[in-house]
Amino acid sequence: MNLQKNRIEEIDYLRGLAILAVIAIHTSANFTEIRDINLLLIINVIIDVFSHFAVPSFIFISGFVLSFIYKGQFSKKRFYAKRVKSILPQYIIFSVFYTLLNIGLSTINGKANSPSILTMIINLLTTSSSYHLWYFAVIGQFYISYPYIIKIYNKFADNNRTLYFAGIILIIQQIWIVVSDFAQTVLEMSTYLNSINYYLNLLINSWLSLIFLSYIFYFVLGIYACQNYKNVKKQILKVKTWVILAILVMTGIISLLFIKGIIRYGDYYEIPHTYFMLLTLIESLYFPLTILIALIISLTFSIQKNKYSHIILSLGKYSFGIYLIHVFYIDIITQIVYPHFEISSNQLVFYPVLFLSTVLLSYFSVNRIAHLHRSKTMIGVESLNPK
Repeated sequence: MNLQKNRIEEIDYLRGLAILAVIAIHTSANFTEIRDINLLLIINVIIDVFSHFAVPSFIFISGFVLSFIYKGQFSKKRFYAKRVKSILPQYIIFSVFYTLLNIGLSTINGKANSPSILTMIINLLTTSSSYHLWYFAVIGQFYISYPYIIKIYNKFADNNRTLYFAGIILIIQQIWIVVSDFAQTVLEMSTYLNSINYYLNLLINSWLSLIFLSYIFYFVLGIYACQNYKNVKKQILKVKTWVILAILVMTGIISLLFIKGIIRYGDYYEIPHTYFMLLTLIESLYFPLTILIALIISLTFSIQKNKYSHIILSLGKYSFGIYLIHVFYIDIITQIVYPHFEISSNQLVFYPVLFLSTVLLSYFSVNRIAHLHRSKTMIGVESLNPK
């Protein structure tokens, strides 16, 4: 494990790979606008499916890093104070930023839409000011729960039963996925008698999809990997080709189910939650394998450094800031730049240009902001010019 100022180099490489996958998700997700089942749609579905290892990876990293920093006895008060500072200011700043951006873009596009105060409050409470801010709700719950999760984990570890604990957590995650998807389907089918019921229903429905239990297995895997890092590192470097084959097969199966859903329901957004339930259950076994491959790549970069590893490492160190700001560039490019040049989601050029432009613009923006004194508060990146 390589440490530099309390940073774990391999984990920064993993962050770099994960943030690229996040941007790939938000780029390839435009396949939902393609109306015909063609090669372009199929390629983007496959990219989208594989890239979804990104969020489980970030949650795995959170479990890993928290258990590395906070092991044994630690002050809950100090822990919570530090965690709040690490996400709350950035969440509020970017919730306001994206609310204003959406108002501005709707005005430019001739569909002026200024949300009511109640709607803005609901958006703030449900992380709905922008589609990527939902991650704050999930990671916030993990921060709240960590002192209790690690306490239970340590009890199992004392009896050499950590894998047994991980198995229980996986079962809990799978059960919650089933319960959550059924509950959301029931709520979406409900009729609303008045606006109060509507907003209450909206809050419940939104938070059902944000409960951290849907991702808790990856968090516990991160804790396990940290607490047993030497052995884990030794074992993952011996991984056989069957893992890659398994990933290829599962990527194909999940992609086919996505395409089948689009064909069956006529539109991606018409696919019910219950249909995605099977996909999500499969993904709970799929994502640990993709995280494993990403870890192998990260370790390889750490051991055999080259110009590509340097790029990934830099992206990893700026990953939080890039996550916050990248949707701004996606929105600007897809809603202003592309229409000007008559580029649509049905054209191949739409995707690689959007991906590369978003990566480069996001990275350089975060790098510039990192030179400001308050960069930590704004984008969660330590200032390069501390005072």
